[in-house]
Amino acid sequence: MKLVELEKSKLTIDELAKLAKGGPVILTRKGQPLAAVKDLSHSDWEAISLANNPRFQRLIEESRRSFQEEGGITLNDLRQELGLPPQKNNRRRKKSLKS
Repeated sequence: MKLVELEKSKLTIDELAKLAKGGPVILTRKGQPLAAVKDLSHSDWEAISLANNPRFQRLIEESRRSFQEEGGITLNDLRQELGLPPQKNNRRRKKSLKS
């Protein structure tokens, strides 16, 4: 993580983006963190958009609160309620390594 003091920096946006490829860059003003720049070139735009959407965050918080207070049901129970067959276990077992 790198710190860049805005009062002293002459970095261009392009230079700042290149610097962020090596890890997060924290922009500071008067020694206090102001913003962060992070390389998103290999990220899923939909996930980034949702993660920063206050309405979506409230929905997730409400769902977690409801689950904590009221509990939930398993996926197979839900499938049964919907008249769907139980989900097959598609997880493959890892083969043990032989010495």
